[in-house]
Amino acid sequence: MKRFLFLFVAAVSSLVAADLKSFNGTWVLRSAEMDGDAVGSDIVNSIVLIMKDGTYDFDDGQNHAKGTYTIDLNKTPATIESKEVEGPNVGRTLLGIAELTPTGMRACYALQGTDAPKEFKTSSGSGMFLANYQRKPGTAPAVAPLRILLVAGGCCHDYAQQKEILKKGLEARVNAQVDFVYSPDGSTRPPLAIYGKPGYAEGYDLVIHDECASDINDPAVVEGVLKPHRDGIPAVNLHCAMHCYRIGDPNDPAKSGTPHAFWFDYLGLQSSGHGAQKPIAITFLDASSPITRGLPEWTTVNEELYNNIQVWGRAKPLARGKQDAGDRPGQNDATVVWTHEYGAKKARVFSTTLGHNNATVADSRYLDLVARGVLWSTHHLNDDGTPATGYGAAGK
Repeated sequence: MKRFLFLFVAAVSSLVAADLKSFNGTWVLRSAEMDGDAVGSDIVNSIVLIMKDGTYDFDDGQNHAKGTYTIDLNKTPATIESKEVEGPNVGRTLLGIAELTPTGMRACYALQGTDAPKEFKTSSGSGMFLANYQRKPGTAPAVAPLRILLVAGGCCHDYAQQKEILKKGLEARVNAQVDFVYSPDGSTRPPLAIYGKPGYAEGYDLVIHDECASDINDPAVVEGVLKPHRDGIPAVNLHCAMHCYRIGDPNDPAKSGTPHAFWFDYLGLQSSGHGAQKPIAITFLDASSPITRGLPEWTTVNEELYNNIQVWGRAKPLARGKQDAGDRPGQNDATVVWTHEYGAKKARVFSTTLGHNNATVADSRYLDLVARGVLWSTHHLNDDGTPATGYGAAGK
């Protein structure tokens, strides 16, 4: 038993996060089970694991081992693979799944077979091992700020002010540094510096699209804007970002995979326009979502309610907005907040059609919502809606 745990436990610490450095430090095992039975406290209480940048150092008071690990965050739950390079199980590869918990982390490993477990559960004869870790007090590493690229500019909005409102509001709520790609051009073809540069997001953890560029419609340019997200970089989309990069008539329902659908495939929703500016009553649809949990519903000032031509099946609506009676679904009763996963690497994408006027963008309720979208997209939002350790304001 202990020889197997020697490998399993050493591998357990690579968890769901945007980067491995978030989990550098010293971890202690608090509980474990194998084949449906609890592992004895004599084993559990003796295990200490030190993690640093994709390597582990394991000790249980009698044995010592070292190894390496990798994780694949594009799978849900994340899969992990570890290899021992020093110790009794040198050369063995172990597959598992892992995720953050409000108090630490957990992982489940397959002792037999070549496939990772599908769920965090063991049963008699399953060959599965489940472990729960907590961080040793005082060993949490300093967390580097999230690097966020905010793309802003184009038609019909006060982007000069709104980009500053967003930067100040997000940096006050999230441990982040917000940089700009901004054009003061007020046309539907703003000459944003990202065009023709598919590597524009290199070095960033997240891109916020807040541009209004409906007539940028060269398929090659649009694919260049999308490339970082196809490569797995998460995104947040605000308001007029939904009406950008139109290839074809936006009122015609797009077929996934065609150039007409390039941008809609990424967003998870197709919208083509809006009615008059009027207050929007916002209703949350999923109170259990970490993005909306505990947030107050509210009614905006005069705002534009974007229509819904179609919502992609894999998109998850989180809030609807109604103007007046809300008696025309998709028109004056429409999805206004949703999440999506894009591309083969399942980049997380959070979007809201709210945010036309400065008063809305500056509203603390709006900024709280967008901040949670940022944290969810980058895998730094706890189930209860709080930031993961180190990713709140000022690194809290």
